[in-house]
Amino acid sequence: MSQRDYILRLFEEFGRALAQVLYHRQLKDYAAARNLIDEQCKQVLGVGIGFIHSIPEETLLSMLTSFGTLNTEKCWLLSMLLKAEGDIDQDQGNSNESYYSYLKSLDLVLEVLLLDTTISSTDFVPELEGLLYKLSEYELPIRTRLKLFQYFDQTGKYSRAEDVLFEMLETGDPDVDIYARGIAFYHRLATKSDAALSAGNFSREEVEEGFAQLERRKR
Repeated sequence: MSQRDYILRLFEEFGRALAQVLYHRQLKDYAAARNLIDEQCKQVLGVGIGFIHSIPEETLLSMLTSFGTLNTEKCWLLSMLLKAEGDIDQDQGNSNESYYSYLKSLDLVLEVLLLDTTISSTDFVPELEGLLYKLSEYELPIRTRLKLFQYFDQTGKYSRAEDVLFEMLETGDPDVDIYARGIAFYHRLATKSDAALSAGNFSREEVEEGFAQLERRKR
């Protein structure tokens, strides 16, 4: 079986499994839904979903990486399993557990999207937006916000990138030089055309204002 055929078969089987998870969820047969998620996780990565939660992000990414290249297909599949698990936790009123499932899912989605240089400011990624909505009431860790900032900047969504930048400044991590990242961000924007800024729901005036606000905060 070729690599392409293997990936197509994996996605087909995964789609059927997710449909079964949703079916059991609707029946409120949560144990069956969780068993299916665990089985699919073992098929994708060779370990159960519980093990995924027990390891740090760096270890998980190393398991999804081969010869220095992230396996984006498996990364995406795993993120969807974690999202499905989070939905079940939410149904059962386990908000703490759902938060961690959604957060791991979001981190994996961002890892994949950051490798995709074809996404533009007009593209809508429902998986990302759905997870951001689920996590909207929570304060995201700085590592996740950094990836989100990088993604919005990279895809030309400059207004949203700025929002994340100032959120990070409010809850700054002393180990991360957010000011330096912010200054570099505004310097990059200063070189963009008015059309490019407008496409990112931004303007030259906002670039100047944001940079000045950043300078005031740094003093």
